[in-house]
Amino acid sequence: MISLGVIDEKSFTRECITRCLQTPDYRLEIVAFATCDDFLRNTQHHDVVLLHIHEDLSAWTGNTHKLADFKQLFNMAPVIILSDIINPDLITEIFESGARGVIPTSDTTLEQMIEIIGLVKVGGIFVPLSGLSSRGIKGRAVAAGAVSNNKFTRSELAILDRLKLGKANKIIAHELGVSESTVKVHIGRIMRKLKVTNRTQIVSRAYAWADGGTPPTDEL
Repeated sequence: MISLGVIDEKSFTRECITRCLQTPDYRLEIVAFATCDDFLRNTQHHDVVLLHIHEDLSAWTGNTHKLADFKQLFNMAPVIILSDIINPDLITEIFESGARGVIPTSDTTLEQMIEIIGLVKVGGIFVPLSGLSSRGIKGRAVAAGAVSNNKFTRSELAILDRLKLGKANKIIAHELGVSESTVKVHIGRIMRKLKVTNRTQIVSRAYAWADGGTPPTDEL
């Protein structure tokens, strides 16, 4: 059973999302909230939070209270953003802020949404490829350039590829035939080379770097 918090300021879509997901087959225990502030005042633990946003996040720039709640939310639980307005110029910032997934409502089915929630629950990250196009990283040449100057071993590149697919350490270890502790060591090295502090930021930088070209590799 996955404990899911659903945040949606519009009562109609909040109820629709809750009813669609609240079936015995999906094994979700859902609590719905109207605002991030309502969720933050709640003391119940949630495995995953699904935040439905009805506007472009760039519209929040002048609303300091809303932005503060939004950032605090990422410290409470793994957050998935659900929206029909995916601004490619902001998506990298969303992941670097701590989001664990972005679901575009335009081309995502209910079954896919359930899979993404399960993926995030076990530590995975879901990144929509459409949101990380070259348009999405336009103006981020400094970040991409910094990544391309680093050198990755073949093992690190293999792990990077799997991190971009949102795979957990245990799954990566199984696929590569190494121990989970070895995977953690490689991820630590990747973080240092990318100058990031978490898996979400690794994925954001890796996609930006991939658009700019492949760095050279060395075997350790």
